[in-house]
Amino acid sequence: MSFTAMIEETAKRPFIHRQLLPQTVKYIASSIPEQSKEKLETKLIKGAYIENRYAQAKIPHKYVIEYYLMYTLCFLALFTSIWVLRSLLCEIVQDKVVGTLGAMLFALIFPFFEVLGGYYYDIIEIMFMFIAARFALRGNWLGLLIITPIAEANKESFLFFLATLFPLARMHFPLKKAATLTLSTLFIAGITYLYIRQLYVGNPGDMADWRIRDHMQAIFELSSYFYTTSIYGLPLGEGMFLPHMICVIYIVRKAWNHLTSAWKGHAKIALVINGILYFMFVLPNEIRDLSLLYVSFMILTAFFIRDIIQKSVR
Repeated sequence: MSFTAMIEETAKRPFIHRQLLPQTVKYIASSIPEQSKEKLETKLIKGAYIENRYAQAKIPHKYVIEYYLMYTLCFLALFTSIWVLRSLLCEIVQDKVVGTLGAMLFALIFPFFEVLGGYYYDIIEIMFMFIAARFALRGNWLGLLIITPIAEANKESFLFFLATLFPLARMHFPLKKAATLTLSTLFIAGITYLYIRQLYVGNPGDMADWRIRDHMQAIFELSSYFYTTSIYGLPLGEGMFLPHMICVIYIVRKAWNHLTSAWKGHAKIALVINGILYFMFVLPNEIRDLSLLYVSFMILTAFFIRDIIQKSVR
């Protein structure tokens, strides 16, 4: 999938369905007066601001404004994600220091999620999941209904994340109303997905690729647990790197009992749904596609940090 193909709407399915950011930057770019647009294009092309820092960047000159807009919006989404996550963690853990440290840790480890083919829509996806979890925790289902079609236009995984919020709805509403609200968000997300899908029914590709066989091979391949890559200029682990997996299991084991029943329910539903989708449709080691579990993991990590701090001050 290339940037140009997404902008020109010729990319393969299912990638072409993720149109929120491409359509946004195209609209903004088209709104710039022609004379100003030409000057800006010339300045960006001559300046080569991104290429000078990242040699692998391939920026098509005719879409240079759209490229820089997308680059900027992705960074804004990252900052928004950190801010929303901090707010979420502070309320759950009831500790501003821990909430801040948890959000900072997310910013630090985010590159590890993206090392095997991260795309522009990944951080937008995470941002919307953090916002949705925040709304659900507060019982703000009107806000959740409003962002649902927007988030679904970014990536179809948001529909599945909505299902994991049902236990949080039960914190505020009786069973029937909680189910109705959850189903309403799922319906809106489903309609949004079907609408976008029919727009690009003629594009090459398919809804998804089956990856079960790839996973069965990777499970028994020892080297797949020790892949490394350069992160922060250091040779660090990528994908299902065994030391990382051990750390995750340790954090979950130590912090699990701190979760309320609602958050435990959320985590269990996310694990079941994401686990099935991951082994059926995702390439091995692409942990960015375990995104339904990010909220749960960051909450568990925050509790883990709190325990460490409390033990150190005793």
